Amino acid sequence: MTAAEVRSRLIGSWRLVSYVTDEAGGRRAQPYGDAVGRLSYDDRGNMAGQVMRPGRAAVQLGPGAAQQFRTAYMGYIAYFGSYDVAADGRSVTHHVVGALNPEWVDGDQVRALRFDGDRLVLSADVRKNDGTVTHTLTWERC
Repeated sequence: MTAAEVRSRLIGSWRLVSYVTDEAGGRRAQPYGDAVGRLSYDDRGNMAGQVMRPGRAAVQLGPGAAQQFRTAYMGYIAYFGSYDVAADGRSVTHHVVGALNPEWVDGDQVRALRFDGDRLVLSADVRKNDGTVTHTLTWERC
């Protein structure tokens, strides 16, 4: 599939079906439990994505608020910007303009990309102290 064909298939709104991580040795996890999320791509090259761990506790101001804010922050991923599809159609690069995580702002998030029937599957390898963890998010059209 060409980059133009992939880009055309991406355009629209997507609902998160699953978010799993795979580690060396076969360990599989759901870091956000039964995560919920939305992802959108438009025909002008803009994108936005959000993923949330459901059931996050409300934050109460007062003693312990800093830890509550940290826990809430760690249960949510959100960013927006523009995107490009690789010439071979096998990855998409999100050029981040704004993000909940300040470290991502003005950077790129590269995701391997494939379609499984009508579903969009995006994945990224994240280096950890003791190896690499593959994060795989599966999406279906809203």
